[in-house]
Amino acid sequence: MILRPLISKSNILFFAVFLWGAFSGLAALLFSQEAGDHVNNLVTEYCQKCHGKVEPKGDVSLLDLSLDPISEEKLGLWETVIEQLKSGEMPPQEEKQPDSAKLAKTIQRMEAELDKALIRFSEKEKSHPKAGMESGPTSRRLTNDEYQNTMRDLLGIDLKLKDRLPKDPFVPYRFHNTAEFMRMGPEQINRYLECARFALESAIVDPELPEIHKTRREWKASGNDRGLGGDEIGVYGNRRHTPAWGMGLKTFPKKGEFCVKVKASAILPKGVKEVPVRLIMGYSININSSTQLVEPVGDFRLTRNPDHPEEFEFRGRMENYPAKPGKLVRGKRQPDSMVITPQNLYDDGTLNDDRNFGNTRNISLPRAAIHSIEFEAPVFDSWPPEHHKRILFDSPLKKSNPDLYVQEVLKKFIDRAYRRPATKAEVDRFFGIYRLVAPELDSLEASVRETLAMVLISPQFLYHTQGPAAEHDAGELSSELLQQYAIASRLSYFLWSSMPDAKLVDLAKQKKLADPKVLGEQIDRMLADDRSQAFLRNFTSQWLSLEKMKTVPINRNLFPRFLYYVPRGERAGTEEPYRPTIRDYMVKETIGFIAELIGENESLFNIVDSDFAYLNQPLAAHYGINGVEGNHFRRVSLDQYRHLGGLLTQGSILIGNGTGTAPHPIYRAVWLREAILGDEVPPPPAEVPALSDSAGESAEKALSIKDLLVKHRQVESCNDCHARLDPWGIPFEQFNAVGQFQPRVPNEGVRVAGFSTPKHQNMDGYRKYLDRISTVDVAADSKLPDGQTVDGLDELKDYLLTHRKQDIAENVLGRLLSYSIGRDLELGDRLEFKKLLSQAETADYRCKDMIKLVCQSSLFLQNLEFAKSDAPANTKTKATSKTENR
Repeated sequence: MILRPLISKSNILFFAVFLWGAFSGLAALLFSQEAGDHVNNLVTEYCQKCHGKVEPKGDVSLLDLSLDPISEEKLGLWETVIEQLKSGEMPPQEEKQPDSAKLAKTIQRMEAELDKALIRFSEKEKSHPKAGMESGPTSRRLTNDEYQNTMRDLLGIDLKLKDRLPKDPFVPYRFHNTAEFMRMGPEQINRYLECARFALESAIVDPELPEIHKTRREWKASGNDRGLGGDEIGVYGNRRHTPAWGMGLKTFPKKGEFCVKVKASAILPKGVKEVPVRLIMGYSININSSTQLVEPVGDFRLTRNPDHPEEFEFRGRMENYPAKPGKLVRGKRQPDSMVITPQNLYDDGTLNDDRNFGNTRNISLPRAAIHSIEFEAPVFDSWPPEHHKRILFDSPLKKSNPDLYVQEVLKKFIDRAYRRPATKAEVDRFFGIYRLVAPELDSLEASVRETLAMVLISPQFLYHTQGPAAEHDAGELSSELLQQYAIASRLSYFLWSSMPDAKLVDLAKQKKLADPKVLGEQIDRMLADDRSQAFLRNFTSQWLSLEKMKTVPINRNLFPRFLYYVPRGERAGTEEPYRPTIRDYMVKETIGFIAELIGENESLFNIVDSDFAYLNQPLAAHYGINGVEGNHFRRVSLDQYRHLGGLLTQGSILIGNGTGTAPHPIYRAVWLREAILGDEVPPPPAEVPALSDSAGESAEKALSIKDLLVKHRQVESCNDCHARLDPWGIPFEQFNAVGQFQPRVPNEGVRVAGFSTPKHQNMDGYRKYLDRISTVDVAADSKLPDGQTVDGLDELKDYLLTHRKQDIAENVLGRLLSYSIGRDLELGDRLEFKKLLSQAETADYRCKDMIKLVCQSSLFLQNLEFAKSDAPANTKTKATSKTENR
């Protein structure tokens, strides 16, 4: 279960060893006489051997064990005890085992008695609250992603702001929006002020019409000796003076909206239906630099021949695209410049890295014919633009009563920025700031910009959990109404990672958001909105710790085709934002897969095994799946590929938990236990030798990873932990370091050579070489800690869906709830969470239904921000964080 008790998880083995001995103390305090006698009998039979002597194992003696007086720490301990029992890992398999029926009955009794104890403990704490105990959720600031999205929806323009802020903390398998991580420091306030001023410079424009910049270029076939027209872009790109080198911009504004129009067509070989093309804008790439100097403008697909070209239009903000600073020539600075470049993204997944830069193959592949590119900026329907008029709206007061007009401007803006109606005192405070800055600035626009920048660094904007200020008069906003605005805010930051829209605010004003029917309708609406992509991306990537994949150094000798499409013209090894690679597609696969489960309201257990995948053509080819055409992602049936399905076989997971040279069973075991089963696995002690070097060596020397792990477990300091990790990771050995199915490997001692042009000629030759030396079936069989045996991932999936479904459901539902409320679940949430889990079971654990249950739960709807000071105190103390435990 995902509840985080107040105990050190680094002592997880301690609990496992201690588990059975602890029953004697528990029986005396929590159990009925009958249950206590039963537990004591088990203690005597299974525990005294190790824990009834002078020097007990784990330094835990049963002689002085007691739960008196009862405390949250001790209740948290027993939560972990129950979970360890339910997992089947204790008693150890090499020890005498209790009768399974009696054990199940004991666990059931323990859970019932623990629930009763929690009720008594809660009542005790309400009667005698501790000094300094926190009331309500811990304050937390907006994450960087939430901040950028909120500024977008507040100002009406989409600017890249999060790159200007210090990075949010990253902890594997933890959510960034958790209160303990989202704290504020002095540096951040300065950065927020810089961001606010930068954004308001674009949102509030000056009265004068800006200069319009236009550039247009056309290309026509040149009939050159390569057989390629001058307007054609092959997969490798073409030589100079073709669209492959883009259209240069000599003049352009530094801010404002731009429009790019492209007219293009496709030259398609037989059997190919489309050419995917991407536009990027920026300036020349230095692939050895860590700083990318381009940003995508948009993607499109070409299906028509050159006689019937298609037109495409893209919009964006100039502020988001890097310009090349002009050189200093004879003391005079030359104009800045940038380039709009089209790229042919075609990849059927079989392009050979044959180091042959000849022209024949380039002609034989699909080509994009670019007819023209047009650029214009800034573009607007009227001046000032709509986003300006959203803030400085038209009103007769602007001339007749400027002070009152500014107050109305402030009131309207603060209402939206604070996600609830502003108080008169708040408006008056910022109007006072306006009166201070106005004499120093030369216009209304400049004065309002600076005043609103102060609004955007206030806690009420930057924080989620900012209670109603003391200046709220009792009659100004009722507690019930504040609660409604808080529900709207929590709902929008859960499902959009952004502020509420006008519809949610209107429902809050009507006090309708506590109605389950209304909530359900809004959840459907919000998940169908494009803004829900932020929730899908943030929740999925943080839950599954997908970011690890980008940090794994891929062995380019063993996997020469993995990170790039072709060897020339496409900047080998360069990934997003310049050009997507298989690794980028893998992240989209996993996020899209979860989106599909939610959008179609499918069973949660598809995360373990599914009959479909979410793929495009290059990724399907990487996995060995035929019949998928085009770069766009779609649902693909796995009827003929049953070794795939679910999260466990997806490249984002397998690569992120490998070495880049070889699969790493321990990393993959930790991922399975943390992300899927909800366990917390402590890091190895500092003095324990790492397995990673051995695992990396095994790929090139073809050593058996099972043998390596057996040797590792012979080290006493390693054995206890590895006995509970290794069995979960060994079945993953059927998938290699880049996520491909590998049922056979080279024999032990056979060295695997990296790709070599003289030896293998091309990728087809290298694949034949690997097939020839791979003669041994992968050893993927293991005995799990509860004694069950599995052989390979298929059997491991079957085991999980047979024996661990409840753990999986508890874990995912708990993570959804934790993400939605911005804090870890605590022991005090246990009873309400059990009710929620029962409701989810009734709903067959369908994903969208689970989200609705979370949003309708008391844990989601209660203890919200803006709660009145007379609201009931929350008597739970905050759980010790995982990072502190570690």
